[in-house]
Amino acid sequence: MIIPFFITHAGCPHQCVFCNQKNITGKNEPPDASSIHASISHYLEAHRDDEVVQVAFYGGSFTALPLTAQTTYLEAVRPFIRSGNIESIRLSTRPDSITPDILDVLKQHGVATIELGAQSMDDEVLLLSGRGHSAADTVKAVALLREHHFVVGLQLMPGLPGDTPEAFQQTVEQVIFLKPDFVRIYPALVIRDTPLAGLYRTGRYAPLSLDDAVLQCHQALDRFEQAGIEVIRIGLQPTAELERPGTILAGPWHPAFRQLVESSRFLKKMCSLLSTRDQAGTVTLYVNPADLSTVIGQKRGNIDAVKVRYGLVVKVLADARVQPGTISRCIPA
Repeated sequence: MIIPFFITHAGCPHQCVFCNQKNITGKNEPPDASSIHASISHYLEAHRDDEVVQVAFYGGSFTALPLTAQTTYLEAVRPFIRSGNIESIRLSTRPDSITPDILDVLKQHGVATIELGAQSMDDEVLLLSGRGHSAADTVKAVALLREHHFVVGLQLMPGLPGDTPEAFQQTVEQVIFLKPDFVRIYPALVIRDTPLAGLYRTGRYAPLSLDDAVLQCHQALDRFEQAGIEVIRIGLQPTAELERPGTILAGPWHPAFRQLVESSRFLKKMCSLLSTRDQAGTVTLYVNPADLSTVIGQKRGNIDAVKVRYGLVVKVLADARVQPGTISRCIPA
């Protein structure tokens, strides 16, 4: 279980063109450190005894806060780490706000996992997006985190101003070279009250279509899995604020975006099992029960796509003997 605290925009020295944390999370102000003890205690009432619990500080640039503010937040969590109720702390920050001295302080206070908002490894994309750091800053930060034995995560954002499918593929390859422990992928959205909204309204920015975003994330997920790097999230977590009409002005938003990506991957696997040599009729495929709805696709999208492409009617049946993530044309022995 992760107990999240959103330090909305706190520590951020730049206005990224895509960012409005209030409209994404619904949080107006960072939490008061005095309220953290009560919030953690409330969460712990519902957790299982065998469940690993972390406290997370999201939404801002934690290590860009004044050191006194960082330690105040961390000290509020320390009693729970000492008691064993909280295993460790995780936080998100900027690649250019990592120093050996800060990392020493974080390590002393139980921080184990640090996520860097890399977004892209293309300096032109970073410049146009108002990030205020370079790809080299990300490389340096990852090296420092490794030296201090932190778990390292990188956040990526395809579809930013100046980005292209080819540039994002290069970003993926450069991230693989850095060997983070995990990755999050958030396709860029046009959020109300952001600089990107102004660029969109004046025709100077065109977001990815949903299909293009799914394809880019499908390809990235394949590469990361091949490299043994876990992708722990694809697409923003739906929130009441995010789903409120008028919050998202444009872009590849879907509340079940990862399922779309996984369905796209399954469609590719389905097509590899079928061919135009199949006689017109019905083909039965078997999948693990956990994958059934994803293989069929939202609104039976994969079934319809196969029918159009091959002239075949595909029946998809669940069978627990099929390995998760795979498809079989025959029932396993």
